[in-house]
Amino acid sequence: MNRIFEIAQKVVSNRLFNLFIFSLILLAAIITGLETYKGLEKEYHAVLSFIDDFVIICFTIEIALKIIAHGKKPWKYFSDPWNIFDFVIVAICLIPFRDTHYFAVLRILRVLRVFRMINILPKLKLIISALLKSIPSMGYVIMLIGILFYVYGIIGVFIFGKTDPMHFGDLHHTFVTLFKVLTLEGWTDIMNVQIFGPVANENQQIVSLWPFLYFASFILIGAMIIMNLFIGVIINSMEESQNELSQELKNVQYKEKSSDELYKHIISRLDDLNNEIKSLKKN
Repeated sequence: MNRIFEIAQKVVSNRLFNLFIFSLILLAAIITGLETYKGLEKEYHAVLSFIDDFVIICFTIEIALKIIAHGKKPWKYFSDPWNIFDFVIVAICLIPFRDTHYFAVLRILRVLRVFRMINILPKLKLIISALLKSIPSMGYVIMLIGILFYVYGIIGVFIFGKTDPMHFGDLHHTFVTLFKVLTLEGWTDIMNVQIFGPVANENQQIVSLWPFLYFASFILIGAMIIMNLFIGVIINSMEESQNELSQELKNVQYKEKSSDELYKHIISRLDDLNNEIKSLKKN
């Protein structure tokens, strides 16, 4: 039985095995993409279904091997959240959906197989871990954006509501307009309506320059300062995740080194004892 556990551990830790799984994830992503083309899906339905089933079987075998690799404590496989994520995705793929009423939903859920790539690539896992770790800190940044939107939204309704009701007619439409401005997409057209007036003609005159201050200050605070806060929070979380990963690697290396030193010490002591026994026998 121990031999089976050892074989499973060697297989799942093998670089070629991980490359094979990574290739299968890419293949699954390509197959899912090809299924969006109705002509190809209809013409090569049998081939695509065969490859899809083969990929699912391989994923199932992979998870079974990883569980077996934990020996007499298979539940340890589920102690890692990423393993649970993989298990859920593969379990969804195993649901027979061809003759059910939930065909479309379950078919869409199979796209989640692409996310298994996160668990295969350590650097990608580090980025996702950093994003998840930055969520609590992002809450305060989101709150700050909410306050900014609310203040500028109310000001926008009071000042521009009459001249441009489509963009500033009420608070919720103003929020949508401010979101457009924050993405820097077409914000100059929205601003020019307030600066030059709603009627376009060749002899158009500047009505007011105050709208420029409104839009410029919102972009300066929102798009440049607060967005950089988002980036700063994520970078800080990435550094923390990197440090934690480095510390874990150092601990593993230290344990391995300690084990090697202990092994050498035991071998040395055994050699000394053997020499003493031989000397006693001679005497």
